[in-house]
Amino acid sequence: MSILKNLPPFISGAICGLILYQSVIVAPSINNLLQPEDASTYLRYIWPKFFIIISVLSIFSILTIYSLNSNQSFAKIASILTLIFMLVCYFIIPTMNNARDSANDSLFFILHSVSIGLTIITLILNLLLFIKWKF
Repeated sequence: MSILKNLPPFISGAICGLILYQSVIVAPSINNLLQPEDASTYLRYIWPKFFIIISVLSIFSILTIYSLNSNQSFAKIASILTLIFMLVCYFIIPTMNNARDSANDSLFFILHSVSIGLTIITLILNLLLFIKWKF
């Protein structure tokens, strides 16, 4: 049971690591190394998987927290918001890609900004979950 008790902060650490790795290392590297068309193809392939992986991790966190009958309200809220935010990011990808393809720069900018904002909020929520977790 003690392993399960520490699973949510471990998952939050993994989520933070994924977000930082993907956002700080992978995406900028791809944009610098590949031609714009190739970078676009790769990024359109990898970002949906990124959002799904974090969504699945948050589901494990939610299930663990509830199975422990934990009274850690912030952890519950942070895990649920992580799931919601990452699913929103996942589901706006087709519209964002269509906006880019049709040169609708204002819509692309708005959706891309929403995606970045929700990802940053997810990072902060998971950092706080890790910090606030009562071991």
